[in-house]
Amino acid sequence: MKSGLLLVQSIASSTIRCLTESRHPSLMTRSSSAFAHLCDRKAAAPRDNCNAHRASNPFTAANALGFACFASLSATSLALCSGDNRTNISMPATKENINRSSIRDIMDPLHKPKHSSSCPFPEEAIRHDTYQGVTLNISKVIQINPNKEQLSDPDVFHSDLEKTLQIWHEQSRRGIWLRIPTTHSHLIPPATSLGFDFRHAEPGYCVLTKWLPIEQESRLPNGPSHQVGVGVLVVHPRTGKMLAVREKSGPAAARKLWKMPTGLTDPGEDIATAAVRELKEETGLDCVFDHIICFRQAHGGLFNRSDMFFVCLCKLAPKYNKLLEDGKEIELTPQEEEILCADWIDMEDYAQQKVWKESPLYEEMNGAMLRAARRGIEYTDGDSARSVDEKVNDTTHGFVAKNLPVGFRPGSNTIYVSSKL
Repeated sequence: MKSGLLLVQSIASSTIRCLTESRHPSLMTRSSSAFAHLCDRKAAAPRDNCNAHRASNPFTAANALGFACFASLSATSLALCSGDNRTNISMPATKENINRSSIRDIMDPLHKPKHSSSCPFPEEAIRHDTYQGVTLNISKVIQINPNKEQLSDPDVFHSDLEKTLQIWHEQSRRGIWLRIPTTHSHLIPPATSLGFDFRHAEPGYCVLTKWLPIEQESRLPNGPSHQVGVGVLVVHPRTGKMLAVREKSGPAAARKLWKMPTGLTDPGEDIATAAVRELKEETGLDCVFDHIICFRQAHGGLFNRSDMFFVCLCKLAPKYNKLLEDGKEIELTPQEEEILCADWIDMEDYAQQKVWKESPLYEEMNGAMLRAARRGIEYTDGDSARSVDEKVNDTTHGFVAKNLPVGFRPGSNTIYVSSKL
């Protein structure tokens, strides 16, 4: 779905670039093609390449860009995007020079419906959006009037919510989002009896939704659908062996399988950052992200979640070179809770394990890892690693990470681009 925002600016001799980025779940629609894959952090299933205890989750989404208007233009229609909380629109600015007065929350509709005096819920707990949706946050109702009868008596809450839905139906509201904290979970049954259903849940609260127009199919987005995992390939600077671990529990442990350090991303965590963190947690080693070798998509996991798994090539931190030069060994510290042992093993021995050999999928993955390892990594004091082949052909394979400023608003994003381009 797209929604237009009239933007009129008159600034002499300058070009205005505007971008909208919504972070409010009620504003997301299925037609938003950039809707991010979402995860349930606490419900991750153990997998050969994913640790059982970690799962990614953030209802983190950023979709669709809308931008660009010149000062001489009277209006511009912006493509709206949505995510998990709030949206800002700002003039081009640097981190050092942000015009806060120009930052505006554009998710409020241009013509916000007047709060009905007959609505039983306080206006401060209700948020309208540009998709004709409404969010009712019970946590804010609690903050405003914690002793209100509608919060303690499910029958009163049912009556008040039913009356409010009728008001919103008359206002042609569409998607209704109801956020209920765990402390008031007794309010869930009256909500579901009025047609609300679960959308997603986090520690401390759950979100239920209801689509009001009976003549239209619901355009509300699906709940969390994906988890994102990483595997870390690290090659010893002297022997060329890869770092592998054996887990204490899970499918890999049952098969006594050597595997690379793996895990799932935390909420708001970049793939590159997760790879560095997982290696540190499972083996005690510090490393630097080099590039993504390959990635695998799978479906039908726990609660029918899909899975994106990224194999990352990393190099050990420069401090380990000094240890080797001094004749010392690199000490491995397996994570006590999860890792049975860690060691440097030949890549060929790793790839020849029976489980891998019986899987065309993992043969392909291990083949990509072998090719990356055989090119080798030159360990230098520089910030980046260059393979032996790269020095000859000035090319490498995979996706490198570039963390770059957004430019038109504060902050930066990580983009993964082909190293061949």
